[in-house]
Amino acid sequence: MRLILLFTAIILLCSSFQDQWKNVYTESAWKDRDRWQGADDLIRQLGIRKGSHVADIGSHEGYMTFKLSEAVGPEGKVYAVDVEQHKLDRLNDIARTRNATNITTVKGAYDNPGLATGSIDAAIILDTYHEMKEHDAVLSHILAALKPGGRLVLCEPIAEERRKLSRSEQEGKHELGIQFAIDDLARAGFSVIRKHDPFVDREKEKGDKMWLLVAVKK
Repeated sequence: MRLILLFTAIILLCSSFQDQWKNVYTESAWKDRDRWQGADDLIRQLGIRKGSHVADIGSHEGYMTFKLSEAVGPEGKVYAVDVEQHKLDRLNDIARTRNATNITTVKGAYDNPGLATGSIDAAIILDTYHEMKEHDAVLSHILAALKPGGRLVLCEPIAEERRKLSRSEQEGKHELGIQFAIDDLARAGFSVIRKHDPFVDREKEKGDKMWLLVAVKK
């Protein structure tokens, strides 16, 4: 009987960790995520102000979208881009609840975020770039969407023990080493003006650390 109870407890404990991992992007997890994500610093790195137009690419349900909405104010605009419509539908529901009227959702393609040329002052890709198999095409479209001098912020996780793995091996673990992104940005025509590695330490939460790159349109 004791073995059964112990086995049941282990299953429940493992399930709670799984749920916590899956729940990173949903609204119910945002308050806890604020402890380690460094969202305010991410916004500062974007160099935006009231009235700016900014894109949250890979927005999921809007963790950064709503913070950006407050940062740019009612006279600004936030484009929440995702390739999955159900996430954008949920984001729109939250936006209506919060009366966030400066947010526009965009159903992007895997190789194109769908932003108009010269339409944004800045863009952020947070914990999503490693999923972009067509990263060169995505960066090319972002470069075109940015105004001259516009910024792109990338923030991605990588575990210490996986830093020397191949790109495909890292991406298989939903991570990416910083040098791969630096090379991608240079090839796309961006200038990297700032890098932090690590940017945040979330080893206790996720078993990895996140790096940060700030790039500017030449």
